[in-house]
Amino acid sequence: MPRTRSNTMDLASGPIFSTLIRFAVPILFGSIVTQFYNVADSMIVGRFISSEALAAVSASTPIVSIINLFAIGLSSGSNVVIAQRVGSGNRESLQKAVSTVSFLTMTCSVFITLIGLIVSRPMLAVLKTPEEIMDASALYLIIVFLGTTGNLIYQMGTGALRGMGDVNWPLIFLVICSVLNILFDLAAVLIFGLGVEGVAAATAISQIISGAGIIVRLNRGSYGVKVGFQYMKPDRYELGEIVRIGLPAAIQNIGNTLASMFVQSSVNTFGSTFIAANSIVTKVDTMLYIPVDALSTALCTFVGQNMGRLQLDRIRKGINYSIATLTVVGLGLFGTQVAFRHVLPTIFTKDQAVLDIAAEGLLIMAFQCLFHGIDRCLVNAMRGAGKSVVPMVTAQFGAFSRIPLSYYLGVKTGNWHGIFWAMLIASFLRNAAIMVYYFCGGWARAVRSYEEKHPELLLYVKSENVIEDTE
Repeated sequence: MPRTRSNTMDLASGPIFSTLIRFAVPILFGSIVTQFYNVADSMIVGRFISSEALAAVSASTPIVSIINLFAIGLSSGSNVVIAQRVGSGNRESLQKAVSTVSFLTMTCSVFITLIGLIVSRPMLAVLKTPEEIMDASALYLIIVFLGTTGNLIYQMGTGALRGMGDVNWPLIFLVICSVLNILFDLAAVLIFGLGVEGVAAATAISQIISGAGIIVRLNRGSYGVKVGFQYMKPDRYELGEIVRIGLPAAIQNIGNTLASMFVQSSVNTFGSTFIAANSIVTKVDTMLYIPVDALSTALCTFVGQNMGRLQLDRIRKGINYSIATLTVVGLGLFGTQVAFRHVLPTIFTKDQAVLDIAAEGLLIMAFQCLFHGIDRCLVNAMRGAGKSVVPMVTAQFGAFSRIPLSYYLGVKTGNWHGIFWAMLIASFLRNAAIMVYYFCGGWARAVRSYEEKHPELLLYVKSENVIEDTE
């Protein structure tokens, strides 16, 4: 497929390393914007409404997170399938994939909205939400569920745009959504005097606007595809591929969250000081790993597009470059985390007891930096090749192994250091599992499976005399 559009990047040609970096940078900025927005949103609720309102929104956070994680996971299926169709150069298959993504988006949004409206209050009850904030939390959830369609359109549309090589417009819409959300929050609270219902409405409206922007961009962005009700015709094969790749990723995201909730029960046994310190360690890790997640996410699309042309040598080099780069980045993050372990926690608190525990936790968790990038690269490489189940299994193995490890190393011994060691060991086990699978035949089986499903690509490679670019 010829690439004449300035808004997209062709990851299947050109210098490998610089292409990956240029594709990863907007993803990195998007992650930073998301972190900033989350902090700003909580500040507005806590400072301009009340602590009870902040508690009501926070009580709803686990449920909202599950919805978002499901959407993000499923969008990876649209990302990979569309990237593969772009790489193959088959415009008809690309349109079928986009139409199928549209159908799946609307179907899921209707289902999630209806179920969410029914079970909002029961879910809050299961989470033991205090009675004094139950009504506010339920109202917040109901309004957020009503805005599910906009959120899903944005997430799935972002996956589609990235699959076609466009990372700039998803970032633009994310910035627009975040800015509008903050402005609507302030207007709802300061001008109209609304509480959590105003904050929820601000979130829903901004997501609907960003979702509408994604639709307009897909139709007018010269991608060679169209979206809309008249094009919403699902293709059975494309639907199967999107769900086969995206659903395990969604389950993986949700599973990680559920495992964290179980581990939290072990954390809670050590009291509020340790709970606060553990939360700080988690937040610092999340911030430091933004560049790792950005490059590994870019690798997923890179592998998908190149898989569409069966440029296996180029894929191998892209994976190796990414692993080497993130190993160097990991060494830098390790040094940063060790050197500044007493400084970074001061961003969140001045309590010296919390700071001391957080510093020791960061010292232990710093060793994760040395191999986390390898894990993320291999997981996303397998997913980009169309294999999503085994990465899900290895990730769940790591996530749920934290539960017994936290209990036996932490609770059972009465030593809070064991909680951090449990997280480090579980992360190492997850990394070891995906490495064993990848290097012991997993990658070869993924390639063989893709070739068997797309025999026409072997003819395409020969007829087009595809030359694999190297750097």
